[in-house]
Amino acid sequence: MTFRKSILLLIGLSTIAALVACGGSSSSHSATITLSSVPASLTVNSQTSITATVANSSAAVGWSVTCSTSACGTFSSTTGTQVTYLAPALPATGVVITATLSGTSPAVTGVADTAIVAATLADGTYVFSLAGEDANSNYYVAGEITIAGGLITAGEQDFNDVAHDRSDGINPTGSAISFTTDGNVTITLVTCTGACSSNPAPDAIVGVGGTETLNGLILPLSTTGRAFITESDGSASASGELDPQDLAGAGATTPANGYAFVLNGYDPGGTGDPEAVGGIINIDGAGTISGTGSILDVNDAGATFPSQTFAASTVSAPDALGRVTFTLNTSVFSQVLLAGYIVDSNRIQLVEIHDTYSGVLGGVAYSQGANTGSFTTASAAGTYVVGVTGFDTTPGVLQAVTQLTLGSAGVTGFVDYNDLANSSGMSATSPDPVTAAGYTVDAAGAGDITIAAVTDATPTVSYNVQLYLDGNGHALAITMDGSDVVAGVGFTQTSGSFAFTGNYGLDVTGADGSNEAELDGAGPVTVASGAIAGTVDLNWFGSAGPLYPGTAVSGTVVTTGTGASNGIFTGTITGVDAQNCIIVATCSVDNFSYYLIDVAGDNIAIETDENQLTLGFFLQQ
Repeated sequence: MTFRKSILLLIGLSTIAALVACGGSSSSHSATITLSSVPASLTVNSQTSITATVANSSAAVGWSVTCSTSACGTFSSTTGTQVTYLAPALPATGVVITATLSGTSPAVTGVADTAIVAATLADGTYVFSLAGEDANSNYYVAGEITIAGGLITAGEQDFNDVAHDRSDGINPTGSAISFTTDGNVTITLVTCTGACSSNPAPDAIVGVGGTETLNGLILPLSTTGRAFITESDGSASASGELDPQDLAGAGATTPANGYAFVLNGYDPGGTGDPEAVGGIINIDGAGTISGTGSILDVNDAGATFPSQTFAASTVSAPDALGRVTFTLNTSVFSQVLLAGYIVDSNRIQLVEIHDTYSGVLGGVAYSQGANTGSFTTASAAGTYVVGVTGFDTTPGVLQAVTQLTLGSAGVTGFVDYNDLANSSGMSATSPDPVTAAGYTVDAAGAGDITIAAVTDATPTVSYNVQLYLDGNGHALAITMDGSDVVAGVGFTQTSGSFAFTGNYGLDVTGADGSNEAELDGAGPVTVASGAIAGTVDLNWFGSAGPLYPGTAVSGTVVTTGTGASNGIFTGTITGVDAQNCIIVATCSVDNFSYYLIDVAGDNIAIETDENQLTLGFFLQQ
């Protein structure tokens, strides 16, 4: 071999070696993967977007997570350069999130370290509200607490059931906030009989000897501390909310302009008959309500009183903690007083107090602001998802969820309702398509919407709906029927590509299948690949417990079928059927419909079998 040929041979071998290096597994030596910044700590149930930036490789990226506990969290997808990490429901340490390039040897990875910590309640004032059942009847309570440095430093509340009507202070001594092992928050409220400054003795009428115990879940994406709460003691069972108060946003002044409102509960006398009240309160003066632009609808045990009026009425300026008093004079009631706890410029929680009417009513009001008096047939058009609860005249507990689209061609939509009795006409179709000929807006443009004779094709369903719009995404509702008395809160449904996946707070409220005794629960759940998994802390009033913490919840979500394109999914939930899970010790697989409010999957769920009555809310923030 000549010297020239040897040189050429060496050049050829070098070229082949270089080509092998470029195309073989050793390419990982030049590839890199880096992750976007991940905070040193993440809150339980939170969701965090993570991006993997890959250099010198086109290989796929896979994701994994390890930690010091068994539950380390999940990902929105196991592959891809951008994913959402779903933190677990319980605190965890030593959490390592790893992105790995597929097919590399040695492995090319990007790593982020973090820890999962319990949610907290920041310093500030919070408004709480609950509706449920105690030994006397259904009851309502609303109030507020001030938190500083993790301690409750002040508070007040109003409580109303058939036998009692109390306005009490919250005593910092004995009141406390703690967090449970499942990540839920426990709020202990020690009441004073009236004002704590003058009578610090506990008010034994409420709670257990004057102490109420609330259990709650801070919503996964909440940055403010908004939480689902339940009353979780032996005196009662109830569901509701804890919301951070923003008096600065509300202007810290007397409420003004129009408010859409709804109240649910009982009329006066004995155990009372079911009653639903809704309408528009137009505060058109400095703390005064002339009656112009206001409207009132009442369903009292099936006797309906539509389009009633307000005589001259008032609303007080807020006290130091944001509590106001509505003094309402109407054409159908004797004088009604409502304590109102201002959440922010958009919402006030309401409970009836110390009046001559002596009913048991609680609910909410949403501000119309600049929309006051401007509602038209065109502006009311849209799609609304509403969940209602109350009673039918059988009597018995009745729950329903409906989606209604209002347009120039009439009203279309779907409904699921449950009163535990197919023999009384509960439709076997789920969800059941419904229609109505049209809708009308009150002549003054107050935002009172009448939808008469909503029916299905059979027809087995027929109901009349009054909607009360705030123009800011909410639709409150009552029915005006002789056969049922229900009320509730709804939302304007946002359109888009609907998906029900991620971390949610789950709140359930309902009644067991035998005695229709109240049950309530709240806890964290994760929805991934059509499967629901999580836990709730249940309170089943009147049962042997009555508290059942950390109850496992599972379920399914089916995104096809009737109503799916309208954001109505179906599926199952196992674990909230208290009677079967706790007494029989074999949880039934209960059927549900999920009525989506938005493309993020927030929804109102309703049980559609006869095992139990359950109305649920899946929310992220």
